[in-house]
Amino acid sequence: MHECAAEIYLNWFTADDDFPFFIQYGKHDTDLYIHSHKDFNELVIVIDGSAVHMVNNEEYIIKKGDVFVVGNDTVHGYKNTKSFRICNIMYRHAEMFSAAPDIAASAGYQALFVLEPQITKEQGFKNRLKIYRENYTAVKFILDDMVREYENMYECAKSMLISQFIRLAVVLSRLYSFDINGNEHDVINVAKAVSYIENHFDESISVAKLAELSYYSERHFMRIFKNAYDCSPIEYIINMRINRACTLLKGSDMTISETAEKCGFDDVNYFSRLFKKKVGVSPSEFRKKYRANRYGQ
Repeated sequence: MHECAAEIYLNWFTADDDFPFFIQYGKHDTDLYIHSHKDFNELVIVIDGSAVHMVNNEEYIIKKGDVFVVGNDTVHGYKNTKSFRICNIMYRHAEMFSAAPDIAASAGYQALFVLEPQITKEQGFKNRLKIYRENYTAVKFILDDMVREYENMYECAKSMLISQFIRLAVVLSRLYSFDINGNEHDVINVAKAVSYIENHFDESISVAKLAELSYYSERHFMRIFKNAYDCSPIEYIINMRINRACTLLKGSDMTISETAEKCGFDDVNYFSRLFKKKVGVSPSEFRKKYRANRYGQ
């Protein structure tokens, strides 16, 4: 980490521990000091002008319409600002996106909000998303609403801001460019592999297949995936299957065998052993305890 980088925390901007979120429009007429975020991510939309974005001792020009996410422990700042105006949204990723159960299936989301921040920290700033014309107008409309809501804190403001943030994230994820312009080794291809997992987790998926989708070698794909998601692709798939099984056990009358099959497990005994290892109780005990708690039995 850069020796002169200041470490900043979300509670510098908001004292509300129950709502890990902050939004503002900022105008930078002078350089913004080198710093890193310790406990939050920052979504940045460049509203006007230009600047040099300094990231881990490298420099990149950013202009109006550029959108990027800066993650934890990434050293960055701005210099050579020219009418530079941004909207920056500070948030804790897991807490804010818990209200969006299907967004993980979007390759654009995986690229912009998960992979890019990690790759920026490790390999340099490679942001891809730039918004133009009518798309910029639509995004700016959402941002204006969010800033107004945050500054005034109307009734149920937190619920409104969460819904607006998710709306913005979905819009940006859909806008994320899928044109690789001849560059096979691109973040969007890794994101497509993760999206494939999200949409086919109940099927047989090999690491070789995922690496092929990403245009990386298996070894390199495994390394990028592990760094970004803190688990291997196989662990990611298993966790998805177990989480889906929990949902089915709570909300359906499927048998344990039917649940296992629905979640991609061919062997119900293996499913039961793995479920108990991950959750702490067997599938039948999980269902029984859930229903007892729900109905007060």
